[in-house]
Amino acid sequence: MNKRKRIMIILFLILVGIFIISMTTIFENRITNNKNIEEIDIYEPFKKTNNFKLSNRDRYIKYYENHDYLSYEDVVTYVNIGLDYGFYKYIKPADTKKGINVLVNKYLKLDENYIPNDLEKIDDYYFINGNKNARLLRRDAKIAFEKMSKDSIENKTPVYGQSAFRSYDKQEYLYAEALKKLGEEKADLETARSGHSEHQTGLTIDVSSTKSGNMLVFENTKSYKWMLDNSYKYGFILRYPKGKEFIHGFMFEAWHFRYVGVKVATDMHNNYSNLTYEEYFYKFLD
Repeated sequence: MNKRKRIMIILFLILVGIFIISMTTIFENRITNNKNIEEIDIYEPFKKTNNFKLSNRDRYIKYYENHDYLSYEDVVTYVNIGLDYGFYKYIKPADTKKGINVLVNKYLKLDENYIPNDLEKIDDYYFINGNKNARLLRRDAKIAFEKMSKDSIENKTPVYGQSAFRSYDKQEYLYAEALKKLGEEKADLETARSGHSEHQTGLTIDVSSTKSGNMLVFENTKSYKWMLDNSYKYGFILRYPKGKEFIHGFMFEAWHFRYVGVKVATDMHNNYSNLTYEEYFYKFLD
């Protein structure tokens, strides 16, 4: 074989090699593009929601597979809350930088040393007789509560504080007692575990309609109706509403009100009365 033929063969083989490499690259790119298209098709409905989190995208898919009757927005919200894991199964630190809008629940926990630095004592006039160790609220919440209580008393639908701030240690004791008496399942419905109680935020108060204290029957009073109609004007919301236990994780507590500020409380009352604070938080505040 002469030199020219050898050169031609070599050039031909080089061209064939280049062609094979080019075709392989095109084929691989098509596969990659197809995968990307598939991913866009899968995640696109969730991405269109207001509170989509990239880190949770595979959890959205998995949760939706078992709850396809829910809207994409509800799936995103519920997963962001942590409902796909179950109560006390997916715990993160509560973000106290949120100020009065901090969320504390069965997924978000306060540090054992957390005590708000602006706690103030509620005036005796606006509190039940006794229970003197639980009369503290953060300053803004305390001022708002006293104004609300004053107005409710003048309206002859009195609302008195019965239990406000509780420390981590106090909550630990209360939960331990509930655990001994009720067992874990029922205790978790009625009492928060230490670090998971809103009372530790200094923004929550249990209320009664009498000076002797009657929070467990507060639902049956005119004062309860007054609170449903008026508490938002002072920045308070009913924290654990009936029918939403699967989200907030507690029994319905007609007496448990949480200070979130007038702006948020009013928006929830006027526009999102069907939402728990968990849902509102992850839709609009997180």
